[in-house]
Amino acid sequence: MLIVVQPLSAGVRLTARMVAAGVPCLVPTQFPELLPPEVRAGATVVDWHPDAGVAGLLRLVEKAAAETGTAPSGVIAGFEYAVPEAAELARALGLPALDARAAEAVRQKDVMRRRCAERGVAYPRSIAVGPEEAGPCPLPFPVVVKPVDCGGSLMVSLCRDEEEYARACAVVHDPGEDVKFHPNPRRTALVEEYVEGPEFSLDGWVDADGPHLASVTSKFLSAPPDFFEMGHIATAPERSPHGEVLERFARQVVAAFDLTVGPFHIETRIVRDRGPVLIEVGARLAGDNIPELVLAGPGVDLCAATADAARGLSHDPGALSPVSAGLAFVTTDRSGTFTGTLHGVDAFTGAAEFRGLLPEEEPGAVLDPGDIFRNRVARIHFEGDLDRVERLVASVLTEVRVGVDGAGHQDKKGAPA
Repeated sequence: MLIVVQPLSAGVRLTARMVAAGVPCLVPTQFPELLPPEVRAGATVVDWHPDAGVAGLLRLVEKAAAETGTAPSGVIAGFEYAVPEAAELARALGLPALDARAAEAVRQKDVMRRRCAERGVAYPRSIAVGPEEAGPCPLPFPVVVKPVDCGGSLMVSLCRDEEEYARACAVVHDPGEDVKFHPNPRRTALVEEYVEGPEFSLDGWVDADGPHLASVTSKFLSAPPDFFEMGHIATAPERSPHGEVLERFARQVVAAFDLTVGPFHIETRIVRDRGPVLIEVGARLAGDNIPELVLAGPGVDLCAATADAARGLSHDPGALSPVSAGLAFVTTDRSGTFTGTLHGVDAFTGAAEFRGLLPEEEPGAVLDPGDIFRNRVARIHFEGDLDRVERLVASVLTEVRVGVDGAGHQDKKGAPA
């Protein structure tokens, strides 16, 4: 019985894949309504809230094992916020698991920075600032302000002066600011130097044979002050012009953070004269459709690799493909109602590398460019040579316009939609 704790985002897709493969799954979650019907029908879905802790998880596991006659075989964190509980549960059950210090270091960004300093991993200069420490910015501008234990680019902002800094810290410190899916976020801000350079995620897993890097994933980000992810391209490490240096960096980070089992998602920037600098590391599958891109491009099934690792097995992905797989999110800077029209998209759906146009919003949806959950209307997928896919993704981001009804506004290209 594979246990997937609080699956969201990529965790939902992993669970669906395991159910479809006939793997018995126990799914403790407070969000059963977000699971697809086939998971609710094919898995044992039980109610669990983080307030119930690992003791509550153990009771659910014992009950499910008694009712089904199936012993636990592995534990997977279905989302960023469940990593510590999933690791503690796996340790309690005697299954492959991260240790407690490693689980905390990948979840709390201030702890993450301390681990970097202790283990010699390059990182941006940073200072944690709590609600009681409001005052002038402790670092030279520009700085990045982010919460220490949230995900999904929530409340991350570039600040260029004291006014922007005070406003960004106030958002992080505000106890009334809801954090989607997070039951009790710490209200501490991490203030970091802003480092410039191309950004990548390094996506892979650790199993009984050690660490495996499946993809060097190029990132496309929105313009400052936000850092919304606008597109990704998954490429086999040996096909990336930065593959050798980034594979070495991935192995350094995995060792420094004692990542002994399960998936990893490392975000890094290559900074001139410094090389790779760690932005964040997560002990879970990447979101934003990255596992799907890694499967379509390099050809590695990160869901299957994660499940095998959790059960103490080795996963053989076979030879990696030379194909790169990318997507571009179609977004708007204009508030209003989505008309259902995408201007300029035909130039891309006819490309030889085009693989699909998938809606993210229905016509009539109210769009908010300041909310990462409400500014995407579609995504466009491509597969092919890296250079060609890079050009296509970049062009979609600048040339496709979203039809929006809203008086007195223009879309992100400066032309009426």
